[in-house]
Amino acid sequence: MMQRLSLDIIKSPVPAWPGIVLLVIGGGCVVAAYLQYLGTSERDMALQSKLAQAGEASHQQQTANHSSTLAPEELAAEDHRAREIASFLLLPWRDLFAAIESASLHDVALLSIEPDHKKNQVRISAEAKDFSVLINYLKRLGSVPQFKWVRLMRYEVREDDKQHPLRFTVEASWRLPS
Repeated sequence: MMQRLSLDIIKSPVPAWPGIVLLVIGGGCVVAAYLQYLGTSERDMALQSKLAQAGEASHQQQTANHSSTLAPEELAAEDHRAREIASFLLLPWRDLFAAIESASLHDVALLSIEPDHKKNQVRISAEAKDFSVLINYLKRLGSVPQFKWVRLMRYEVREDDKQHPLRFTVEASWRLPS
């Protein structure tokens, strides 16, 4: 009979059981850390839910306090202010500016446009090369269908400028589309 041949040339001097023990301990630590994570995340979710409920309750309380502390006069004033803002925003601004642009001349430089939505008026400040250009501009503004009662409010010759332009202010009432 033949004798068994051992081919293990390098024998390990360290036994295998300590590695297995370390592996089991490491696995136990991983399981313990995972269980700790689950518990912490559940507490975090519960706290976030309570915080959201507290924030909602606080917001409702502030709203109730704010509305209950306003006197009827203050509520009426806030309502009036809101209606003024709404009427300002609902005016046909695009039509107004298009009308001003349709009357423009290359010899007139617009400096400012100041609409007054309460009076349905617009104040235009501009500069013209000379008085004949100013008169022509007034005629063109008066012929625009959106404007009525175009008036020259004031004018002055700019002596500090070497070309001496006319700076003027025009006021016009506008018609709202019906």
